[in-house]
Amino acid sequence: MARRSPAQVRANLPRRNIRGERFSVLSGVSARGIASIARLERTRLWPGAAAEAFHSWARFVRDPMRRQWDLQYGCRLLGCCPDPDELRDVLDLVADALPAKDARAFRKRLAALDDLW
Repeated sequence: MARRSPAQVRANLPRRNIRGERFSVLSGVSARGIASIARLERTRLWPGAAAEAFHSWARFVRDPMRRQWDLQYGCRLLGCCPDPDELRDVLDLVADALPAKDARAFRKRLAALDDLW
């Protein structure tokens, strides 16, 4: 398995703005789209929610054990056993908040992950 460079790892981490608030940075999203995500996270979600939900969804759909996921036994933590419905709700909110061009690119990336589902 190829290793990602440190620059790629840092590029996907949540950032902080001038006021010290964290916000998500998703690759392929413009600065205007990142500002929209930051506004959404500040008003309706939590800091870093978009990146956390996207990476959790990507990890979840690639995991062969996902078919055994059960709400009764899962811990519902995004890093361990995420609820797929909650992840999709957050990702749909993010897609709706993005400008049209960024939303198309983001939905395209989600569609590629949904094909794995």
